[in-house]
Amino acid sequence: MPTIPFNSSSPKINSKAHSSRLEAVLNTVIDGIITINNRGDIQSFNPSAERIFGYAPEEVIGKNVKMLMPEPYHKEHDGYLQNYFNTGDKQVIGKGREVEAQRKNGTIFSMELGVNEMSIAGETMFVGTIRDISDRKAAEQALMENQAKLQAIVDNTVDGLITINEVGKIEHYNKACEGIFGFTFAEVVGKNVKMLMPEPYHKEHDGYLQNYHNSGTKKIIGIGREVKGKRKNGTCFPLDLSVSEIHIHGRKLYSGIVRDISERKKSEDRIEQANAELEEFSYRTSHDLRSPLVSSIRLLDIVQEAIENNEKDHALMGIGRIQKSLNQLEELVKDILTLTLTKNEKEDYEAVNVDTVINDSLNKLKHMENYERLSIQLVPQFEQSLITKKNRFVLIVENLLSNAIKYQDVSNDSSFVKVTIYSQENKFILTVSDNGLGIPKSLQKQLFQMFKRFHPKTSFGSGLGLYMMKKSVDVLGGRIEFDDMDNLSTFKVTLPQSLE
Repeated sequence: MPTIPFNSSSPKINSKAHSSRLEAVLNTVIDGIITINNRGDIQSFNPSAERIFGYAPEEVIGKNVKMLMPEPYHKEHDGYLQNYFNTGDKQVIGKGREVEAQRKNGTIFSMELGVNEMSIAGETMFVGTIRDISDRKAAEQALMENQAKLQAIVDNTVDGLITINEVGKIEHYNKACEGIFGFTFAEVVGKNVKMLMPEPYHKEHDGYLQNYHNSGTKKIIGIGREVKGKRKNGTCFPLDLSVSEIHIHGRKLYSGIVRDISERKKSEDRIEQANAELEEFSYRTSHDLRSPLVSSIRLLDIVQEAIENNEKDHALMGIGRIQKSLNQLEELVKDILTLTLTKNEKEDYEAVNVDTVINDSLNKLKHMENYERLSIQLVPQFEQSLITKKNRFVLIVENLLSNAIKYQDVSNDSSFVKVTIYSQENKFILTVSDNGLGIPKSLQKQLFQMFKRFHPKTSFGSGLGLYMMKKSVDVLGGRIEFDDMDNLSTFKVTLPQSLE
């Protein structure tokens, strides 16, 4: 930067008047103005500089300007001046920059400093213009902190927040969205938001935006509704979406709040299914309980009449039919009680010996009709204990075995039931196969529904066994499958082997 010549003998300028005007200007400007000589000693210190630093002029005039600087500027200042005089290398002269300064009371503050070089009567001097920017810096810091807090709030909300521009390009996408959709911010920013939508929303989205811009007709803006979203892995899921229109610096943006409602929908489906099952249960139990009672009452009239007519054989036949009806009623009541207990029972996990459960169940079922004609084959390949809820597991085993015994094909001279247990990939697997009557393919979709009886003429059943078994498998975190091939029916139960 060129030096500023100062010629006090100029005939065109009244020196005294000029000096007065210059002093008035220096005394009234908002910025602090300090002049130093080539040794760094302060030569002048205007009123604004007094206000900024807290020093009176007599406290600083003649002293090194580094007294107004904190470290590291304090110790480096003299070296900087000497380097400039030796090399002519200007680092701050002619440039403005932000530095730190120190007031009389020791506080450090931010200031903008502009330094220029001038020559007066052949002597090199420097004039510094100073502006206290501590208030501005504090405001900037407060703004940054507020922005950081706002960002933290947005990033840590449970709901996803997406902002798009007028053409549907994503501009903001918070951390909750990353968890919901599986895409990172870097993968979606600048891309059309329809990438997060399955069909038909995907192909309709741009047209909806264009229609809104053309007509002003709002279909979802300002209104919450349930839509489908699409994750990075391609799966679709239900979500609640509410969209707001916002205007920032003349730009129109759309802010969408999304909430994954997959679990809520599952809960609603479970409640709906439970209500349907309850309704079915109420109807069927009242019907199935009433039917054998009505039948028995009518048979009692027939038996009474046979006794009065001394028809002993006829009376005994009627009593036998009454016994059969009441036995069916007892079995139904027993299954209903079991179902009620399993729904309400709170049971802890424990180590269960699977071989013991299977053998105890077979001993319990030996009284069943035609048990003795079956070939029971046990193929145990699981030696350790199973960590599970014992009562639930016993119910599963007993139902599988009793069904295989009950629905055997008595016309087959080689009827068998094969039980296999083994471990695979930390899963416990139990299979029960038999060559009995099987289940018609047309009815297999109803396999685990309540009150479904597949061979009512062969043997009486409440129709609750398979339903209770499936519910117990679900409670234990497993799955049950049925396969019917080559006249062989197989139930396969897969359970977690432990709690890990």
